[in-house]
Amino acid sequence: MRTPFRISQRQLETPSPCSRRGDEADCGDFGFRLSAFGIVPLLLALLGILPVAFAASTTAVLDAGGKRVSSASYTMDGSLGSLGGITTAVSPSVVARHGYAGQLCDLQSLALSATLTNINETGTSQLAVKAILDDATTLSLSATNVAWSVVSGPVASINTSGLMTMANVYQNTAATVRAGYQSTYGTLTLTVINTGNDDYGIYANDAIDDAWQVRYFGLNNTNAAWNADPDHDGLNNYQEYIADTNPTNALSCLRIQSIAKAGGMTLSFQSSTNRKYSLSYTAQLPIGSWTNVPLQTNLTGNGGTMTLTDPSPSGQVRAYRVTVRMP
Repeated sequence: MRTPFRISQRQLETPSPCSRRGDEADCGDFGFRLSAFGIVPLLLALLGILPVAFAASTTAVLDAGGKRVSSASYTMDGSLGSLGGITTAVSPSVVARHGYAGQLCDLQSLALSATLTNINETGTSQLAVKAILDDATTLSLSATNVAWSVVSGPVASINTSGLMTMANVYQNTAATVRAGYQSTYGTLTLTVINTGNDDYGIYANDAIDDAWQVRYFGLNNTNAAWNADPDHDGLNNYQEYIADTNPTNALSCLRIQSIAKAGGMTLSFQSSTNRKYSLSYTAQLPIGSWTNVPLQTNLTGNGGTMTLTDPSPSGQVRAYRVTVRMP
């Protein structure tokens, strides 16, 4: 039950601070005027009969020496004659520039960054982007509001949150990614690091360096299979890889080119500076064991015709062979 609320005639005629003028109450000292038509709704609102809406506002006031104003969302240290000062917002981060009322500005360009710019193959890196505005300030953009794309290079994917995943590579390879926002674009160049030599495409896990296969056969060529012999010289690709010879040239293979008997037995052959060679012999073919010639083992090739010598054949019949290995 509502409690009756009554206003006496005496109360309405109180001369100070308001005075009656006909059907209006003039309250000049307080800067407002109530008419009889305005008093009734006000009384009804006070009695709870009519709904009342209240709004609160906070005004930042700068004194002569500057003043801090803050809310749950921001803190601003202002100074006289400038709008802004140092401003820290909860999210996103904003830098206020003096002299730009309301931060009215236009987007000029995008600046991209990543947690890693040298990224291992199959690894990940998080992208971020800032808007560069025409007043030289920056604004961090949410990665989900940006259109991400791969311009070039071995980037397997970029998700909507800007997380990149790298693809396999056969050598260190550059990649370029792009961000688009409001018809403005920015790019970032990265490097994908080759961490495994036998993990690329169809060349993976065949005991041959992927870079060697790409060098002679290009990308994903079935002629580069380890057991293929595309030049028909009797040596498959794996054997040519170990010998560091050209698997597409039948004249490029490891074979003894000449034998000379002068102060011992001297054998010559084409060599590679990336391989080591040894000379061995046996007196019993085909089942005899092989013996290395002293001082003629694990010698680095010279990149041209190389010779190895057995200085003491001892007058016995010997069969010789040259073997090659990787360093």
